[in-house]
Amino acid sequence: MKEEESALLSEEEKPPPASPRSTSLDALLTLIYCAAYLLVGPALILTNKRILKDIGFAYPMFVSGIGQASSALGAFGAIRVFRLQPLQNAHLVQWPFYLRNMGTVGAATAASLCFGNAGYLYLTVSFVQILKAFTPVFVVAMLYCTAVETPSRRVCFSVLMICVGTSIASAGEANFSPIGLTIMFCAETCEATRLVLTQKLLTNLKFPAMEGLYYMAPICTFWMWGLAAVLELPTMLAQGHLRLIPQHASTFALAVLYGFAVNVASFLVIKRTSSIMLKLMGTARNAGVSS
Repeated sequence: MKEEESALLSEEEKPPPASPRSTSLDALLTLIYCAAYLLVGPALILTNKRILKDIGFAYPMFVSGIGQASSALGAFGAIRVFRLQPLQNAHLVQWPFYLRNMGTVGAATAASLCFGNAGYLYLTVSFVQILKAFTPVFVVAMLYCTAVETPSRRVCFSVLMICVGTSIASAGEANFSPIGLTIMFCAETCEATRLVLTQKLLTNLKFPAMEGLYYMAPICTFWMWGLAAVLELPTMLAQGHLRLIPQHASTFALAVLYGFAVNVASFLVIKRTSSIMLKLMGTARNAGVSS
């Protein structure tokens, strides 16, 4: 009799199975988030390309900081002003936690862009793009080493194929530079660090996407514009390029809007899928834009 009661209790304690309707809704939301990321991302790329090349505002650190600053303001407005999202994990975000996680994400984001731009000084554009396709390898390795996620055999096989394809594509590179290769590996390590820590916060620690953006976007802005102040601001002031911002206000406003939308979409994709999926989607998206 006791065995039957314990079995009955264990059955009652089991969570109810997900209904087909709930599963279908989750899949639909995931597809919507992925589609938003794939659609808004190219819009931001083309807008930034217009700012950097057509307008002549060639300061990538500052331009990238625009998207982070708009995300910080948008998340602040959504949470503090309009109260759309409560801060569910405020008790976790003490200064040691913030510096160790969000501070590292901000530094890795800025360093990834800085190293990525420096790679073009030593390598051809095509070879840099080939090496960027190698980033999922770093993401998988870091996910495993940090115990954030154990990649499946299918994922590992896919990453292995990426390694083989990248090696074959880069075998005939004439302008090979060990310094450039080292710089690109640093860029990819920083990018993997950013993605893995973001997945840890959003998935493992259950941070909602808007709350994660609320905490991470300000420190990313600080790192981006901090480096821009050292590396780009002197030239910007000497050339008088700050006046280009009011002259092309509509284009910069689009960069603000698209930057916020891309960051929200990327956080939602990571939370729904994984950082590996986000990077693979980004690689496919960039290939489509470049073609």
